[in-house]
Amino acid sequence: MFKLFLANRNFRNLTLFSTFGGVGRGLFSIFMMWAIHAMYQNTVYTGIAGFMFGVPLVAGFLVGPFVDRWNKTIVLRLAEFTKFCVVAVMLMVHLYFYVGVWFYFLCIFIFSAAAMFSSPAFTALLPRVVDGEDLVTANATMNIFGIIGGLGLGAIIIAMPSDELDFAWLYGITAVLLFIAALFTFIFRYKQSATENYEVAESKTLLRTYFGELGEGFSFIKRGALLFFTAAIMGISFFGDIAYVNFPRLIDVRLGSASGYMLFSFLALMGNMIGSFICKVVESKFKLRKILVAAFVFAGAARIMFVITLGDNFTRAILMYLIYIGFGSVIGIFYHVLIQKLPPKNLTGRVDAATRSVSAVAAAIGALAGGFLGTALYVDTVFFIQGGAYLVIAILLCLSKKIRSLPKISEIGKDE
Repeated sequence: MFKLFLANRNFRNLTLFSTFGGVGRGLFSIFMMWAIHAMYQNTVYTGIAGFMFGVPLVAGFLVGPFVDRWNKTIVLRLAEFTKFCVVAVMLMVHLYFYVGVWFYFLCIFIFSAAAMFSSPAFTALLPRVVDGEDLVTANATMNIFGIIGGLGLGAIIIAMPSDELDFAWLYGITAVLLFIAALFTFIFRYKQSATENYEVAESKTLLRTYFGELGEGFSFIKRGALLFFTAAIMGISFFGDIAYVNFPRLIDVRLGSASGYMLFSFLALMGNMIGSFICKVVESKFKLRKILVAAFVFAGAARIMFVITLGDNFTRAILMYLIYIGFGSVIGIFYHVLIQKLPPKNLTGRVDAATRSVSAVAAAIGALAGGFLGTALYVDTVFFIQGGAYLVIAILLCLSKKIRSLPKISEIGKDE
């Protein structure tokens, strides 16, 4: 796994970029949700914050054709520098001014809009610097590096003596991480092929073909098992965000501390590491349909058990949480690999943007719904709904002939 990291300079730079950028982005999303909950104690506000995280990605399909034609390295640099600037401004405002909740909503929106460009650019670059047979290894390696970095940072933050989060320190740490990530995008060197250079040069004169190209991206979502897999991902996004915006409230009710919220948030990184190792173990042994169904069943059951045990047995609750995150990560990794393997390389950006858009629609609606459900239902019930939805999705996947016909992940895309 680490041989690829040492042998491939461009992959090494992308990995270090994704490590610092991923940890910075994760830290931002984690403490912003708690900050809004702590300041306003209103699940409607946390629901709007979750909506602001997701709604720019709804328009991600609009940028896919442009990212495929533009210089992806430049797109990545500009997007990451924008994220850094947003957090730096938030730090300055936090130190010297008093602002209302709508300022935080606006900053979240701009941050997510930058991610709308960086995600498809990054996804399109990876298969250009890594061979197809190494993509699972590459994605798993990136996950592991990001998780190790996140866990190290999480241990430091959780060990802070105050029980309340020091927002100034967290803004500062996030800004530093994002700045380092931006630096690695400048170190990265990728020479575009003649075909790609031609596409970049011709992009200004081919805008009239935009919607045709856009349709090419969405056409891949409608092909075979990918349609059903994407529908399942949309279900995860919808019900996941319903629970996500209520997570600060759940921890506040059960544990009553910011440190508890940060602990579980960074434990999610450990769960993702577990998911990465699971992917490496099962990818060559089982057909993809078996992996997906099992992952949904384990994730759903573990989510329900997490809520049940959280108040009675903290150690068991941690175990259930790790199982839930781990198998959720398995689903996400294999879906991401499919997006990288199935389309031609010149379509990867728009297909990735299209899939992120449809899942972002579900996530944004789920965030708003979660904000209102949090005021109408007991908080445990919200998480029971999420876990039950995962079990229903597993049943629906079993009923799909397209999903049942999926081979092993290594056998997919060989004839493309």
